[in-house]
Amino acid sequence: MKKLRLYTLLALLLMAGGVTMQAQELNEIFWSPDSWVYSMMFEDEHTFIANRTIVDQYSNVAEIQFVKMTDEGEELASQQLFSREEYAEVVWQSPMQRLPNGGLAIFYAKRVDGIATFYRVNLNDDLTFSTHQLDWETDDYYDDDRTFYPYNTGVVVNKDSNVIITYPPHSQYHINGTEAMQFLKFDDKGHLVGQRLMEGFRGQDRHHTLPAPDSLGCRIILRSNGSPKLDCYTLDSDLNTLTVKENVEEMSWPYQCCRFAYLCTNPVNGKTYSNNIINYPEYGGNPAIVEDIMMSVFDAENFRQTNYTWGLTTQSHDGAGILQSVGFDDDNNVYMVGQMDNVMANEFLNRNLYIAYLDEYLNKLGEIYHVDDYAYMVKSMAACPEGGCLVSCHKIHEATNEAGNCLIKITKETLVGIEEAHDAGFVVAVAYPNPGKDVLNIRTGLHDARVEVYDMNGRMVYRQEITENVTAINTTDWSEGTYVWKVMADGKEVESGKWIKE
Repeated sequence: MKKLRLYTLLALLLMAGGVTMQAQELNEIFWSPDSWVYSMMFEDEHTFIANRTIVDQYSNVAEIQFVKMTDEGEELASQQLFSREEYAEVVWQSPMQRLPNGGLAIFYAKRVDGIATFYRVNLNDDLTFSTHQLDWETDDYYDDDRTFYPYNTGVVVNKDSNVIITYPPHSQYHINGTEAMQFLKFDDKGHLVGQRLMEGFRGQDRHHTLPAPDSLGCRIILRSNGSPKLDCYTLDSDLNTLTVKENVEEMSWPYQCCRFAYLCTNPVNGKTYSNNIINYPEYGGNPAIVEDIMMSVFDAENFRQTNYTWGLTTQSHDGAGILQSVGFDDDNNVYMVGQMDNVMANEFLNRNLYIAYLDEYLNKLGEIYHVDDYAYMVKSMAACPEGGCLVSCHKIHEATNEAGNCLIKITKETLVGIEEAHDAGFVVAVAYPNPGKDVLNIRTGLHDARVEVYDMNGRMVYRQEITENVTAINTTDWSEGTYVWKVMADGKEVESGKWIKE
């Protein structure tokens, strides 16, 4: 019997370690120590255009480029947008925007001698471009060094080619405890055709500017006065307020600073999708924080939440609300990326990746995770037209501090197939918190599966059918030590790992 238990123990340890080895290498189609790819937009099934930042050995920006690449990582063309000297004057740059004619454009602001001016860049297929100054300049553009406004200029390109830009004026920052938002509307020639200053709002650490349902005005999400809630304002083509959706509960103001949502509207169905951090003190815990990644969908007409689903729930910091962390394929399926398992030495670094694949109603079609010795900082994500996605990450090795930017290709098959996920360096189930005390959570997007837990003698101590995204196992009465968990599906083991009970 002892010999049998020894063999069982060895089998369990090999099995638990073997799965870990599977999740070490991702399909990186591009890697560079000094080149960051972000704001990707596909122009056909296999070719995309992106912004690329070139940095020097001190991580200072040396150049900003447009780059055209294939989804296999082949570079087809590049074109400089800003030199180091030119970029020193840039105070805001938008992600790439799709124009009504199918072309691409970006917008940016630069400040010279205290005066901010806005520009539009129209991009051609061969990456040549034309730059046009918009009919607006101001000495009242916000100063993020003084007002702590991160990424707080918004832009919407409407179906009539008019453009709406929003930003918080510096002079209105904390006036009697409130702030304001400036709305500017330009025609396709850059002429100012509309303006509105919306005053009296509180604490706009970040706002969200989105298309309106008619694609002529815009929507803006602002913090409610005297409340931690957010309100949604819909403005018409003349920048007048049409409707106000008060207290968008599903986008609650975060418990901690620097935890934000990212919102993206699908131009095909008009629905808005949110990738959001919901965090709060653990019940009875101080200062322990529980963080949930909550993904929501809002209807086009009333900005009413029609469905939501949970991403990771952990007792360490996670990261959602990343810029450009939501994308749509040609079938209107939704892709969302988050970060999990905080590197405790740095609260802004997360070790692992979380990718969710959902239909347009936010029903989960697949869910995969990557566990590695690198800390991943997601820069952007783009859904591939035919399915799957590309994820751009800045990654740092925890032990060596080796750093660089990688572009990860994730196929649709990787998101829905167990073997395909393993082959691509992902796992389909994770256990947390690890180490833990009174609860072991097994998270998986698999259906018709079960979880089994064994002690180090090879004795099964727990077994349960999986009916929820997260299976919470009460371990209060378990002895301290190491356990092995397994997830079984289709009559075989599909994932396993070690869990430590403290």
